This record gives sequence, C-alpha cells and structure tokens, in this order.
Amino acid sequence: MKSNGRASNGQGFTLVELQIAIVIMAMISLLVLGALRLTSQTWRKVSVRQDAAEHQFLLSQLLRRHLSDARFFKVRLTSGEMVNTFMGGEDYLHYVAPFPRFINDGELYWWTLKIAWNESHQRAVLLLDYQPFNSSESVTWNGDETISIEGQSRQQLVLAPNIDHLSLAYYGDSSGGAAASGEGEAWHKEWPAGDLFVTAVPRLLSVKVARNETEVSQWWPEIVLGLNYAGDIATTGADSLKERVF
Repeated sequence: MKSNGRASNGQGFTLVELQIAIVIMAMISLLVLGALRLTSQTWRKVSVRQDAAEHQFLLSQLLRRHLSDARFFKVRLTSGEMVNTFMGGEDYLHYVAPFPRFINDGELYWWTLKIAWNESHQRAVLLLDYQPFNSSESVTWNGDETISIEGQSRQQLVLAPNIDHLSLAYYGDSSGGAAASGEGEAWHKEWPAGDLFVTAVPRLLSVKVARNETEVSQWWPEIVLGLNYAGDIATTGADSLKERVF
C-alpha cells in the first residue's frame, strides 16, 4: 500500500499546475512576439528613413550637377524679342543643358524643371520636361512654365514622385550693369527680374523642394549652386554671347 502511494505521488503535474504552466508560457510568448513586432517596426522605420535620405542625397546631387551645367545662348521668341536661354519663376525654370551624365550624348536640350501632373503616377510630381535645342529655331514663351518650339514634342523625366513643392530663387544683378563689382545684386523670385530683354545671368541659384505629408510640407535642405558658365557671360558680355550663337 505504501509503495502504491509513492507511485501515485510521482505520476506528474496536477491539472491546476498544468494550467498555470500554460498561462505562463502564453505570457512569455506574447512578450516575445511583442518584442519581435517592435523590432520589426523599428527596423522598417530605419530602413525607410535610410532610403529617403539616400534618395534625397541622389536627387540633390542630380539637380546640383545638371542645373550648374546650364548653357547660355541668345534665342529669338516668336514675338520677335531676343532672350537668354535661362528664364524662370518661383516654381519653374527653363534652361539649356546636355542630358544628365549617366546618359549624356553631348547634345543640348531645352529643359523645364517644375511640378506637373504625370499620367504614370496619376499625381503631380517633380519632373523635367525636355526637347531638342536649336539656336536657330524660334521659341514660344509667354512668361510662364511652358516653353514650346514648333514641330517639337516635349518629353518628361520624372525626378521624384513624392515631391510636390518647388521653390526657386535667383541671385544676381538683374540690370546687367554692375555684375562685375557686385553692386546691385540681390535675390529675385523670377529671372529675368522685371525686364524681358535683360542680358545678365544670375550668379547663384537656390532650389528648395518639399513633400506634403499629412497636410504639412516637409522641406528638404536648400540647394544653393553656382552656374558654371555664368562667369563666361559676365566677362565676355552679351555681344560675345551673340557671336557664339549667330
């Protein structure tokens, strides 16, 4: 009888003990799953931020290199006036430059940097309109974000689908009379600044872009760049510029 009692006492857990063990295991499992979920979410957020930072850096470098490579020529508008091939407002810019370096074939194109609707993304995006440049062809421009050449069709190069704000500013002497001495220079919201026939070109260009998140614009760091060919125009003057084209 005593030996049978000992055997029954060593047979295992009671039902209450088993329930307590299951509850403890469930609690531990929940804690482990919560920690894994938090780690996964943190990793995802870090990855998104790293991707955004890398995209921001690459876009900034592309804009800096391409815009600084703008060339300056004289072209005739369909209305008869002569203008430089660098003209823009607060939210758009027309200029002449080669293709970006990764597909640069040496040919020059008209470019328009702006925010515009794109059918592929079904939203407004930061893009570049482009079309071939020919100094002998007249250009239609009414002081807005559209520039057109008869017989030419514009194509689009999307730079960033998540950018929906663009702000530009131009630093220089809009009168063209004191560029060498630095007198009269200032930041302008458009170029040419108040005079369609200005021969000067800006010395600096400011570019700011932002994306709208939950109705709040998240502005990226400002890009301020020099125009590589602006110094040539300032030293040689408008007459030399005409000789280069005509």
